[in-house]
Amino acid sequence: MRILFLSIIAKCGVFTHVQELALYMQKRGIQPVIGLIHNTNTIRMFRLTRKDMETMEESLNGINHFFYESGEDLLQKIKNMEVDLIHAHSPIVLSAAIKASKKLDIPYVMTLHGISNWSKLHGPAMEQAKGIIAIGPEVAKSAGIDYQKKIRIIFNGIDTERYRPGKTKTTNQPLRIIWMGRTNGPTASGVTYLARAIRILKKKGIPVEGKVVGYALGANIGDMERCGWVHDPLPYLQWSHIVFARGRALREAMACGNVGFLIGQGYGGMVRRKWFENGKNPVLSGSLKHGYAKLDALEIVKDVLNFHHRRVQLEGARKMARKIAEDNFDIKRMVEETCLVYEEALQLYTSPKNV
Repeated sequence: MRILFLSIIAKCGVFTHVQELALYMQKRGIQPVIGLIHNTNTIRMFRLTRKDMETMEESLNGINHFFYESGEDLLQKIKNMEVDLIHAHSPIVLSAAIKASKKLDIPYVMTLHGISNWSKLHGPAMEQAKGIIAIGPEVAKSAGIDYQKKIRIIFNGIDTERYRPGKTKTTNQPLRIIWMGRTNGPTASGVTYLARAIRILKKKGIPVEGKVVGYALGANIGDMERCGWVHDPLPYLQWSHIVFARGRALREAMACGNVGFLIGQGYGGMVRRKWFENGKNPVLSGSLKHGYAKLDALEIVKDVLNFHHRRVQLEGARKMARKIAEDNFDIKRMVEETCLVYEEALQLYTSPKNV
């Protein structure tokens, strides 16, 4: 089976998601091809430099890929390509996906990567899609009631073979803490409270180092080191001991052996194994509407101090974070569930009522 992924090339989790999904589809025996929209508008929209482009293209690890400027350009580039199904990953590529689907006479599916008024903004695309994937229940809910039966929730998986612990030890050295993500507005406020907590800890004479990896627009990060967007977060994740994050960033960091603290608009505290018992899949949003507590810098101080004074316990918690990631976040599960969506889409497309 050959799958054409249509996506964006941007400094965000969508690009990483597509890159890792394609890589593991390839390992599974499926032939992926990635088509990335790239024109003057997307360069301006995503603020890409030539260096960004080079680095991100290198990260595709030899996966077959190409760039296209428009829907017509895409049709020209795939006219002789044997493709079984199209998988669209951004609203920007939906119109091109529909045209290509009709031209090649094959089905397409789409993944909803964020909360939006999907039915109002992209109703025709959702109607024609033979499968719709949402990365979480809130994303699925935002798609509207008309499409709920068509949607399958598949949580983001991460590459636990790549994201794995380094050799960093915690004994006789400052606690290393990172915040990682891409947030703005109320969701970014968690960084401000973390920065306050770190400032309090330093005033108490507690040796602690803090870094901010990614973007937290609108947040006051105090004297934490601002690292900005990094194309390869692995060295940072293997450097640190504790992560404060949400969503995909939290999963990646825990896979690298960071004790995970869920933070966003609210605070969930340390991610624990019991959260996932009996098939449960918690929403790792840190959102107040999901029942997480209000942010409190002193609560963060208490949680960090606990591990500062108990380094042996910290090492155990880091190993448990890795175990939680292996058991619950592995990308292989996401790949298998996505393949089921492909199979259903192909069956729907070739059923008698569609012939």
